[in-house]
Amino acid sequence: MRIVDINRRLYQQVRPHFSHTRDSVSGDYPKVVGRFAAGGRAIVDVGGGARCAFATECPGCPIVAIDISASELEKNRDVSDRRVGDVTQQIPLSDNSSDIVASRYVLEHLQGVERFVQEAYRVLKPGGVFITLFPNKCAPFSLINRALPVSVARQLGYALKDKGRDYGIFPAYYEYCSPGSFRRLLESQGFAPVDVRVSYSQAGYFNFFLPLAVAFLCYEWVVSRFNLAGLSAHVLVCAHKPKKEDYGETRHQAYGRKGRLPVLG
Repeated sequence: MRIVDINRRLYQQVRPHFSHTRDSVSGDYPKVVGRFAAGGRAIVDVGGGARCAFATECPGCPIVAIDISASELEKNRDVSDRRVGDVTQQIPLSDNSSDIVASRYVLEHLQGVERFVQEAYRVLKPGGVFITLFPNKCAPFSLINRALPVSVARQLGYALKDKGRDYGIFPAYYEYCSPGSFRRLLESQGFAPVDVRVSYSQAGYFNFFLPLAVAFLCYEWVVSRFNLAGLSAHVLVCAHKPKKEDYGETRHQAYGRKGRLPVLG
């Protein structure tokens, strides 16, 4: 696959010339979790698997990794506790027990996202935060993935996606995987405020063929310049469970409040 490696190296030389590629919610995710976790907050890492993406940003924090795969959890040495569970049925923790529920590229693989959101709300303490990173279902790479049979998508991913075999290629359903629909779901379950950030870079999925990657870089630049969040590539959401003193607000008032993600240095 030498020709693929050459195309990838050339892509890395071209990519910095497009300013939108410097904004990555995927890259910011560990830092965002770390900012909210300051002071030793209790964290639930949903889909924790064999490693925790934010462990180095959260020193001293108790982290519980939850995954449907017991064999993957056995490899995880980044966390305080490991529990097998299907979060679309139940998060195996007690009510109001955690400060943060976090997930990274898990949402798109779930069938039963609404139940997952309900469970996240249940286990969070008042004032806790639900941090979720997922791909936008309207991004071209997501549309291609949805159109292909799972077996074909997996083989193409292993062959063409950088480190595809290291991370695995799993079936994706994209329930509520857009900035607007996921925000509305969170608000309907009582989260407020709900803060949403997006980034547009996705050409890396096509870096095996430089002309195609450059075409996507141009597409991304246009949609980013017009702030078309509905066509973004990746979505990072921080949804807050109201504090006890906020419970008296009407749902309309809670939804109307605005907030910001922590400012990253």
